[in-house]
Amino acid sequence: MEQFDASGGESWTRWRKIPASILSDCVGRFGAMSGAIRCMTGVGVVGPAFPLRTMPGDNRTIHLALREAAAGTVLVIDAGGYQDRAVWGEVLTRGAIAGRIAGVVIDGATRDVAGIRALGFPVYARAASPAGPHKAGGGVIGEPVSCGGVVVGLGDLVVADEDGVTVAPAQSLDDLYDAACARIATEQEWMARIAKGESTAAVLGLIDVLPDRGGSI
Repeated sequence: MEQFDASGGESWTRWRKIPASILSDCVGRFGAMSGAIRCMTGVGVVGPAFPLRTMPGDNRTIHLALREAAAGTVLVIDAGGYQDRAVWGEVLTRGAIAGRIAGVVIDGATRDVAGIRALGFPVYARAASPAGPHKAGGGVIGEPVSCGGVVVGLGDLVVADEDGVTVAPAQSLDDLYDAACARIATEQEWMARIAKGESTAAVLGLIDVLPDRGGSI
């Protein structure tokens, strides 16, 4: 498995000011996971991805992955989208906190939501279920996975907030950061113009593309 050092090279903290929606805009409005994967604990997270795949309803591979994931990474778990048996809970959360894992995104289910929320640990998941996991095994650690309809590789950027989760490729981060900052500045300009009375259609340059209604718009 390729090794990844979350502390090297990229300044991950600078991405904390970039919303998931802005990042998605800057990657061609791709990279956003399914809206079914939502914030369960009220806490956002930013960091490099540590992807893994586990059998639906089984979390043995996740326990093993915690021994390999670097501090500061975001676990991105392809659990097959299965919603009726949780593969994550408070025990794994405490293990993740001890390993200084930044957060977790699960295409599957979690449980112990109230306890995890009290710990302040970021969990994004497709569902919550009280049913506990099996530990028979089967899975892949550190290789690209599909999570929420998005391919996620080791070291890809994960930005998750109340809107959801966006992933961007690791090799494009410098250009994307500049584009995201420019996009934020543009939207701030739009808001200022709207506050001064301009219509959203005018601000977005949509007037010229409206159909001709004989002058009675």
